[in-house]
Amino acid sequence: MAQRKLQNVLATFERSLYESRRLATDAQRWSSPTKRAKGPRISMKRRDSMTELAFLRGFLAWETFLEESFVLYLLGQVPPRGSGPKRYVFPPSHRAATEWIVPEGRRYARWTVAAEVSERAERIFEHGRPFAPVLRSHQHILDEARTIRNAIAHESSSVRANFDTLVRNKLGALPPGLRIGGFLAATVPTSAPPMSFLESYLQIVEFAAQRIIPV
Repeated sequence: MAQRKLQNVLATFERSLYESRRLATDAQRWSSPTKRAKGPRISMKRRDSMTELAFLRGFLAWETFLEESFVLYLLGQVPPRGSGPKRYVFPPSHRAATEWIVPEGRRYARWTVAAEVSERAERIFEHGRPFAPVLRSHQHILDEARTIRNAIAHESSSVRANFDTLVRNKLGALPPGLRIGGFLAATVPTSAPPMSFLESYLQIVEFAAQRIIPV
């Protein structure tokens, strides 16, 4: 039963990623012209909006996965394969575990910043396992995903500037009028087989989740 709780958290996360992928695929298909129809079913602007929503849903599911798996490990749960981490604290209940992970002076714990989650894990679990080693090995990509997430969720010049810098680093230049969804739908240069930026980020968080909860 204990193993099943963590396995269910992973399964729920993977289903969320599946739905995100389906949404992005539908957006791409509906925006492409077909032989039967005179034109595409939706505009490129609508495609980009749907692609942004697909990414945002995937990233929010990642945040939820981190929180739920963290709390379950803190309560002594073990994954389907392997053993659970050595804990430094032993909360008596789910509510206590949720409260104990909130940093002093804050109302809630953030799960968007990989470095913060790693540091939190190292305070509570021996060597921060299984979170810190996994998150630190992918921290650069996870930080990029957070930059994109923030650009979708918040309209501010500083957030947009961070996103534009990311695009320049990835594409070598900033295409004029590029929407966030357009970047996510674009193919990663040199990827073989061809892969969109959206899929590349979803694959990373999925792989990280499967290492945090091995099955």
